[in-house]
Amino acid sequence: MQTPDLNFLYVLQALAEERSVSRAADRLGLTQPAVSHALGKLRTLFQDDLFVRAGSVMAPTPVGERLAEGVAHVLAVVQEEIWSAKAFDAATTTRAFSVCLSDMGVIVLLPRLLAALRERAPNAVLRPIQLPSLELASALQDGALDLAIGYLGKMGENLHQQPLFRRSLVGIVKGGDTRRKISMTLDEFIGRKHVVAGTLALTNQLLEKELRRHGARLKVGIDVPYLLAVPSLVATSDFIAAVPDELAELFARLAHVDVFPLPIDLPDLTVQQFWHARHHNDAGHRWFRGLVAQTLGQPIRRGG
Repeated sequence: MQTPDLNFLYVLQALAEERSVSRAADRLGLTQPAVSHALGKLRTLFQDDLFVRAGSVMAPTPVGERLAEGVAHVLAVVQEEIWSAKAFDAATTTRAFSVCLSDMGVIVLLPRLLAALRERAPNAVLRPIQLPSLELASALQDGALDLAIGYLGKMGENLHQQPLFRRSLVGIVKGGDTRRKISMTLDEFIGRKHVVAGTLALTNQLLEKELRRHGARLKVGIDVPYLLAVPSLVATSDFIAAVPDELAELFARLAHVDVFPLPIDLPDLTVQQFWHARHHNDAGHRWFRGLVAQTLGQPIRRGG
């Protein structure tokens, strides 16, 4: 038996609910002869009249009733499982969103994202994940990761990216006894030993590159694997550290350190969100990207 065009489902649904060829045609945006022709093909296919004249309406036969019940079920599934995929309701979703964040991102950005998600999508879940940079592109592609947030450079093909904000770099030094505006000359900065952390590898690279331009090298006092070790080490030694400004504000609350402007020019770091093209038009993914941009974003300054 030849399988008919599945549009017959909508014809049967309209006939079953409207009980009229003309009203079914109006509902479907078809002509009355077109609906009559479709009904004729269905009668031939199922070897039954399906709908017969009963007074002023077209009443279903027993076979027509069974078909109408089946059609109602099938179209309900289509509506729920297929067409509703275009929609996304943040208020009721239980979807889990996975985001790659560095240690600094977990400390500084994650609390803000969690607060925004609790307000807008209280039943959704946020999963922070850390992966090596070389694994990010494949994780974004296969859906193991929804977003990667950070200053990550070129991430590969088929990835979208959106700038969120810029981080300026500042210095931290052991806190003084009184509140004062701290400044440090270039010679003093070059002469001091630094605390460096693996999480701040890009910051360290920028610092080393700029110091080389001045004929100097970064003096590493200690290299630590843990970001949160930086403020306590600076607060209890003569070491200094160069860190993003928002992290310096947090460190100043965690330990007795003062913040000072760097005596050398380092470029701001642009933090972006990255996602794979295959998820670009997914309604839930699009909503979540918008939430991230709204929560973390700020106008990106041009030039300077």
